[in-house]
Amino acid sequence: MEILRVNMGDKLLNQIDDASFRALFDLYWKPLVAFCQHHIKDDEIAMDIVQDIFHSLWRRRDGLQIETRMEYYLFRAARIKVSDYYREKFKRENQNHCLSENFCERINNTEETILFRDLDHFVDGLVNRLPCRCKQVYTLSRNSGLSIPEIAEQLEISEKTVEAHLTKALRFLKTYLH
Repeated sequence: MEILRVNMGDKLLNQIDDASFRALFDLYWKPLVAFCQHHIKDDEIAMDIVQDIFHSLWRRRDGLQIETRMEYYLFRAARIKVSDYYREKFKRENQNHCLSENFCERINNTEETILFRDLDHFVDGLVNRLPCRCKQVYTLSRNSGLSIPEIAEQLEISEKTVEAHLTKALRFLKTYLH
């Protein structure tokens, strides 16, 4: 059953046979590829899109109902495929960007954690080298978060002595950390 006329301007009413499909393909392949190439700027992708359009047309040939000119139908299908291509491309790029950000963030977090642990271990080693009272004052100040008056009260020493021990501890640490 041949439905398409030679000028391909008539409507497709019901089915496409081998000859009419071949005529459609021969008439519209190059213009559709050129249209897709213009919008996508990639020859292979443009040809893939046009191939998908004709493949879809062939698969649905027996029950296809097109109520417009074939040229309009095919170019509309190409516009939709180009839009789909860019939508998918944007989605992939966005996913890749998110994945790379998460990966870099995890790497940075891991590196930072390792560096922090190393530094913390090194500082603990330095603090252990401080004289006993100096070490106590530093630990209560930095690890327990106590103020100078609170440390003085807890250790039953003057605030000036606490300040002196804290200054001594910080100078010692600063010397080894620079």
